[in-house]
Amino acid sequence: MKSELFFLFLSFFLFMFLAWFYYSRARHKERLMLIEKGINPDNLSSIQKQAGPPLGLKVGIVIIGLSIGLTIISVLVRFNALGGGNATPLAIIGLSLGVSLVISNRYTKS
Repeated sequence: MKSELFFLFLSFFLFMFLAWFYYSRARHKERLMLIEKGINPDNLSSIQKQAGPPLGLKVGIVIIGLSIGLTIISVLVRFNALGGGNATPLAIIGLSLGVSLVISNRYTKS
């Protein structure tokens, strides 16, 4: 049980780091392209922040989707209805996160 929790937290932090890394890398490449075109990226940062929806809204929708998936799993465990082996909880979490990502993308699309 302890090793499963360890790998769960390790994979969570690994994925969070990779998401941050690729996001930062993409921002850096975008800034370099703006500089090559002769545009000052510092002047655009305030305009871009006002143009789109807040990032907290997307993160909030994804967290709600994750919590719905975890709630479904806990209800199934409570009633001993969780069959199909160890892949079922991961499938439920994957489906709930996927649906929440699609909803957040559609909702915050400009």
